[in-house]
Amino acid sequence: MTAQLDFRAFILRGHVLHFYRSALKTARRAPAHAREELRQTIREEMEKNKYCEDKSKIRFLLSEGLQRLKELNDMLDIQGHG
Repeated sequence: MTAQLDFRAFILRGHVLHFYRSALKTARRAPAHAREELRQTIREEMEKNKYCEDKSKIRFLLSEGLQRLKELNDMLDIQGHG
């Protein structure tokens, strides 16, 4: 049973890392004056929850982060930052 939980944690960790890389990639699309602040905000949010082990909370945070990232991508697309 614990091997299965470890595997699920491993998969969840992969999703979180993929999200983090995607968020940083999106930050590079932002206007030059906002890039560093956006990158720093992303990093701070990740650091704040770095030691969270509650899988349901991690899934919630990931879902919330993905929604915010989608909104940011949509906004950058509308503004022509591509």
